[in-house]
Amino acid sequence: MSRSISELKNFGPYMVRIMNEIGIYTESDLLETEYSSIQEKLLARKIEANLLIFYSIEMGLQNRAWYEICPIEKAEIKELLKRA
Repeated sequence: MSRSISELKNFGPYMVRIMNEIGIYTESDLLETEYSSIQEKLLARKIEANLLIFYSIEMGLQNRAWYEICPIEKAEIKELLKRA
């Protein structure tokens, strides 16, 4: 059974609320959704899709704090979001 996103590291009330607003409720939902799709859905709801959201997602899925992200991971996320 997939964990609720509220159980993931970096997913406080704000992150849980905005993810729920775009239909993401579980870790499985998150894993099945591309970053570009998350970005588009957030923007459609007038939610600023800043990089810290995506850093928090990536690190949360790795059970790491968002600020532990390395420059290579940041660059990879930025590249994924450019394609949207």
